[in-house]
Amino acid sequence: MATLKNKLRNWKETRSTWQKTVDVLFWLLLVLLILPGPRKVIATAVNKVALHVKNPGIKSEEKQVQLNDLDYGWVLADGNGTPYHMSDLRGAVIFLNFWATWCPPCVAELPEIQKAYEKHGNEVVFLLVANQEPSVVEAFMEKHGYDIPVFYPGTSTPQVFESSSIPTTFIISREGKIVTKKRGAANWDSRATTRIFNELVR
Repeated sequence: MATLKNKLRNWKETRSTWQKTVDVLFWLLLVLLILPGPRKVIATAVNKVALHVKNPGIKSEEKQVQLNDLDYGWVLADGNGTPYHMSDLRGAVIFLNFWATWCPPCVAELPEIQKAYEKHGNEVVFLLVANQEPSVVEAFMEKHGYDIPVFYPGTSTPQVFESSSIPTTFIISREGKIVTKKRGAANWDSRATTRIFNELVR
């Protein structure tokens, strides 16, 4: 105990007011990052700042991946368990996003996805896919006032859509090509995204 007191006294005497302030803020941030609740809030806030410098784009034609019949054979389900067949979306522009309520980058980009859905939802099919209990997801969506359609895997996810991380987003053209694949959060309400949608729906 005496050693701790000596260290504290030495810290007070040898550090300037500015250095003490930085030290306290550093340790406070460290404690907050250790605690689960504040850690998620901080991580989400950091991701919100970061996503505004990450604008997606269309891949060059040789890098675009063509979906096949097996990919379009994927079956999703809504919150009530009603099947939703990917095959019904042939010829549509699709925004497909894999996410979870516990994922800070996913949560950070949702406001931008909501805005994009409000602007482009009449021309682009938006699919948020979550591998969680529907009751948890629906409570989260209602709490935040989001009305983007959320679905759950009804059959195994096609290999072409598999990813080791979330969020992962795919934009699919009318011709069934993956023209954009983005891992991590992005600003989906940017001018860059609007250009992508406008180019694909015309």
